[in-house]
Amino acid sequence: MRYSMEKYVFEPEMGEISGFGGSYEEACRKMVVAGLNWLDMHPLAEPKFHGYKGVYGILSEDNAIAKELSTAMVDAAGGDCTGAMHQATVTTVLWIREHSWEEYVKEMKKKD
Repeated sequence: MRYSMEKYVFEPEMGEISGFGGSYEEACRKMVVAGLNWLDMHPLAEPKFHGYKGVYGILSEDNAIAKELSTAMVDAAGGDCTGAMHQATVTTVLWIREHSWEEYVKEMKKKD
């Protein structure tokens, strides 16, 4: 799968976000690109989220900005995603914001 939406390109050599492949992974990648594009349009936004130790798939928005970001991401997946997809993609987007797209690509190309 190769997605090119302006500056964020998922290259074939990159690992998966979800590990499930197919349409599930495709939706995750669309969500990540949408989240990054949203953050590009809102550079001063400070979305706040929280999860629960030992629980994956429940990530809550702590402010209106986080809700807007989540909405943009979920809409990119056709309005339907699992809690795990939401958590995986939000944490990915926030990591990329902190480290850079280039660093993310490099990490996702590493072989275990």
